[in-house]
Amino acid sequence: MHEDLVKQIEEKLITEGLLPLRKQAELSTRILKERLEVVLPWAMEESGFDFWIIAARENCMDPVLKTLYPWDMIDVRRTGILAFHRDKKTGIIRKMVIGRSSPVMKSIYEQAQNPDEDIWEAIGRVVRECNPDRIAINRSNEDGFCDGLSSTMYEHLQVALGENTSKVQDGDALSLLWLQRVSPLEKQTMKILASMTHDIIKYSFSKQFIRVGETTTTDVEWFMRDVINRLGFHYWFGPDVNLQRQGSGNPMMVNEVILPGDLIHCDIGLKGTYIQLHTDMQWMAYILKSRETKEHQELSALFVQGKRLQDIVRERIGRSSTGNDAFFESLEMAKAEGIQAMVYTHPLGTFGHGAGPTIGKYDQQAFIPITGERPIHDQTCYALELNVSGKIKAWDEQLVYMYLEEVICKDGTADFIDGRQEELILI
Repeated sequence: MHEDLVKQIEEKLITEGLLPLRKQAELSTRILKERLEVVLPWAMEESGFDFWIIAARENCMDPVLKTLYPWDMIDVRRTGILAFHRDKKTGIIRKMVIGRSSPVMKSIYEQAQNPDEDIWEAIGRVVRECNPDRIAINRSNEDGFCDGLSSTMYEHLQVALGENTSKVQDGDALSLLWLQRVSPLEKQTMKILASMTHDIIKYSFSKQFIRVGETTTTDVEWFMRDVINRLGFHYWFGPDVNLQRQGSGNPMMVNEVILPGDLIHCDIGLKGTYIQLHTDMQWMAYILKSRETKEHQELSALFVQGKRLQDIVRERIGRSSTGNDAFFESLEMAKAEGIQAMVYTHPLGTFGHGAGPTIGKYDQQAFIPITGERPIHDQTCYALELNVSGKIKAWDEQLVYMYLEEVICKDGTADFIDGRQEELILI
């Protein structure tokens, strides 16, 4: 393991309160409390629900609970319910737990279950007392993270609510907004995670690690995994490293020895142990041939086109109404500038492929029903994922791709949260 890289990132994480693990746990509690104060009231008011029930069982946890349980409640214990009631007159939200909880939970949620009640009796009584108009439950035809209520929990809930079952509706309009918006503290934390991801990429795509003619793309992948694991973090996919080579029609060659003249690409994303925010980035590097001091001018020009496409998509996210609007407007602007573009940008946050509007898909560069028609809201992070392509004369007119991805945050304008790759890395 390359100790200098690990030490450098560890010092940054200690300074920012993400290490040691105890500090990360404390930060996660502050984030949860902030989200309950600033995100939940907005999400409930915007969606029109005045009651929200999240019911789950041990080893069958609703994905939304990742954002509502504190660090000392890793999973549901036996059976548990969280319930939220928004007073329509005051806007004040009553935050309740029914069933077993943890010490930190007791400092956040009201214990709403009486000693002589089981959990179903308790939720039935609480709903009768609150008398809400619309009750949200986590069921969805579109998103797995909004579809966490199991069939048996739903059956129990129907019996417990009795006549109030008629007020129950699929609550993905609420859960989507809750998952999509990031709080100020989350945005600040995402910047640290993005910086950490950048550090890993820069070191992995350098002479400090890559030995041209010896190192394989798979070696780079495992190095990235080892560094992330060594720091006490987790990768949520891959990481994936591949390359393009003159004479090969494969734009993503894998498990190859890295040779002079190769164009290499990585796709990497990480998350914390208690901090659930995810990163997602793609960078490119060129392996210099003997006597070369810079990349081919054509490759450099293609990379500049990729940066221009990033700016186009950021501009459209800042101004467009829906995901589909941003997608089509971006492609139209790119085409007008002679850029051969693909756009497949997605929300990013508690989940890697997160809640919010879809802005194109890699395998569907077309109108996206339902998810593409979702509105673009402020205080949302995105993985600005896209590529540009062009035929390179120096490569005998071979079609070459520049795959780029950075974390951005839409908050008025859509801005890079920790900068971006400004030029092709040379190794």
